Amino acid sequence: MEHKHSDISFDRGYNGNIHLKRANVQINWTLELFEEYIKCKNDPIYFAENYIKIVHVDRGLIPIELYDYQRDVILASQNNRYVAVNQSRQSGKTTAAVAIILHYVLFNEHKTVGLLANKGDAAREILSRIQIAYEALPNWLSQGVVVWNKGSIELENGCKIIAAATSSSAVRGKSLSFLYIDETAFVENWDEFFASVFPTISSGVSTKLLLTSTPKGLNHFYKICKEAQDGAIANSLLPGKNGYVYIEVPWYRVPGRDEKWKQETLAAMSFDTQKFETEFNCQFQGSSGTLISGSKLKELTHQTPLVSDLGLSIYQRPILDHTYVSIVDVSRGKGLDYSAFQIIDVTTMPYNLVASFRSNILSASDYAEVLFRTITQYNNALTLIEINDLGEQVSSILIEEFEYESMLYTESAGRSGKRISGGYGQNVDKGIRTTKSVKSVGCSMIKMLIEQNQLIIQDFSTINELSTFSKKAMSFEAEPGCHDDMVMCLVLFGWLTTQPFFKEITDINTIMRLREKTQHDLEDSMLLFGFNSSDEVISEIENNDIAKKYSFDISGYDFDTGSWNT
Repeated sequence: MEHKHSDISFDRGYNGNIHLKRANVQINWTLELFEEYIKCKNDPIYFAENYIKIVHVDRGLIPIELYDYQRDVILASQNNRYVAVNQSRQSGKTTAAVAIILHYVLFNEHKTVGLLANKGDAAREILSRIQIAYEALPNWLSQGVVVWNKGSIELENGCKIIAAATSSSAVRGKSLSFLYIDETAFVENWDEFFASVFPTISSGVSTKLLLTSTPKGLNHFYKICKEAQDGAIANSLLPGKNGYVYIEVPWYRVPGRDEKWKQETLAAMSFDTQKFETEFNCQFQGSSGTLISGSKLKELTHQTPLVSDLGLSIYQRPILDHTYVSIVDVSRGKGLDYSAFQIIDVTTMPYNLVASFRSNILSASDYAEVLFRTITQYNNALTLIEINDLGEQVSSILIEEFEYESMLYTESAGRSGKRISGGYGQNVDKGIRTTKSVKSVGCSMIKMLIEQNQLIIQDFSTINELSTFSKKAMSFEAEPGCHDDMVMCLVLFGWLTTQPFFKEITDINTIMRLREKTQHDLEDSMLLFGFNSSDEVISEIENNDIAKKYSFDISGYDFDTGSWNT
């Protein structure tokens, strides 16, 4: 139901473009036009299907024909603040975003929309589609134009649209009313980016956030979608526990896609079913060749920490008389790799990761203080520090300045590699150096522990890193652009569980427990690391010399005061 421009006073257009109304142009309103305007304002789907046009590759400029799931996205965004759409490739997510944003800036005043994508060109392409749709509107329905260029729009009602890359500073610090992030899963440095823009969204009462993307591993977008599904009724368009409405658009919801289409698409992808499941069936999966099997990665479920502050996440408070181990990885604190530590309850099997820390901005001395304050709360956790780089400095601070007594030392064990030491002698290290053999044994153990459900992991960052910790030559490491600081803490923990010392303090023979796994599956795991059989790796682990007995002062946690301060 389109009303022609003949109902409007003559307008030469913004900068001579007759399809763009200038500011302050008077409209000859009639009752019919006014009622139509109100109808469009109150019903964004009616507005989209009657007045928005898009460019079709074959048919040129045509009216939108909304699919059912596009209507769901529009309604969800209209009635809720936060919406996350997990969507098949080439399924028209931009069309819904154009309708939502256009309706928002036309029928509100003094609102700013941030239109972001992982690349600036992608964001500007979406803005150009909004501009095409805007130019096709009748003048009585549009607002007068104040600014109109490839990167932004400003209308006479005070509404603005800014298009930029997520890496840009264009929207950081601005008071955004609506934030749209396209291909959310592919945004790098998400935590830093989101921390800079989300406060302006969360501080309002009517501000909105729309996320659309195809999956990319078990990363931040997976976390958002997973938490949105928790506590929500499927297909209800109601928010989950994190406040987001979750909408899933797999390939078969797109009209025209049937089994024939699926088989043709698979053939074009060389029958890469994992890639098809990710790109067209909305499945979150780890990368191929990961240390932990893809099926197990999908089973790992992160939980919301009891405490989350400045990089520290606590999933379980200290328990009196429990034994805790802390594994520490140290970076240079220059905004690149992360310093990380994990605290694991080893009182019984399965072991439980109860706290974690991750930051890439702290100096070695500041990091040592955070570490000290945390491990003392966990009954003076036995602490093993990786000392390949700056770790030795952190270790020295703990020992010499904080006089921390529950440190673990290592020494050479000849052909057997490294072993826990009593801390005496000339060739003793104040921590552990990650040699090839240490990493091989650690990877082997952590794979068995996780896949046999003998290590409980609830930490999102750790699960995320596990999903991109993949095979390279005869070892495993983070994929390009990813991190493995949390995973390497686990790897060193895996190595520690093989030490006679660990058996003495826990009275748990980890290897014997894991041998309950079938011989066939165990051997498959070991072959990944260059061992010929399970007997070979277990022999290498068990033939280390029996270490000396150790005694550590493990103090309790004051539950009467509930104090977290040292």
